[in-house]
Amino acid sequence: MGAAVFFGCTFVAFGPAFALFLITVAGDPLRVIILVAGRCSALPTTSSLISGLSFGIISGVFSVINILADALGPGVVGIHGDSPYYFLTSAFLTAAIILLHTFWGVVFFDACERRRYWALGLVVGSHLLTSGLTFLNPWYEASLLPIYAVTVSMGLWAFITAGGSLRSIQRSLSCRRQEDSRVMVYSALRIPPED
Repeated sequence: MGAAVFFGCTFVAFGPAFALFLITVAGDPLRVIILVAGRCSALPTTSSLISGLSFGIISGVFSVINILADALGPGVVGIHGDSPYYFLTSAFLTAAIILLHTFWGVVFFDACERRRYWALGLVVGSHLLTSGLTFLNPWYEASLLPIYAVTVSMGLWAFITAGGSLRSIQRSLSCRRQEDSRVMVYSALRIPPED
C-alpha cells in the first residue's frame, strides 16, 4: 500500500510539471540549461515560463519530499484523527504550487519588462495569499479550492500575457496546421559538380 500511495502521489504532484517539461523544454538543449540554471535569457516569454517551471519544480520537491517519504512507511497517517486524504491533498497542493510558480514567472517577468508595478504587486499578493491558505491545515481539503481558483486565474493571466487568445486555442484543438501562403525560395541550392 505504501508504494502505491508513494507513486500515485508522485505522479499527481509532478505529472503536470513533467508534461510541461516534455512540451516546452525537452526538445531544446538551451531550454534544458535554462531549466537547470533557473535563469531568464534572450527569449523573455519562453525563458520566463521555463524559469518559473524550474522554481516550481524545486519548490515542489522541497515541499513534498518528506511527505512522500512518510508514505512509504512504517506507520499510517490518519490513525489519530488526522485527515485520511493527507497524502493526496498534499500531492494536489504541490501540483498547484508548481503551476503557480510557472504562471508567476511569466506574469512577473512581463510586469518587470513593462514596468507594471501593480502587476508585480498582484503576483506577490497572490503568492502571499496562497502561502496563507496553506495555514488552513489540518483542514487540507479546505485549502485546495481557493488555491486552485488562484491557479486558474493566474494561468489565464499568464496565457493572455504570453500572447494567447481564444482563436489560438481553437486552432490548436482543431489539429489543423495553418496554411502558409508565403513561398519559400531556396537560393542556396546548387547542383553538385560532375566528376
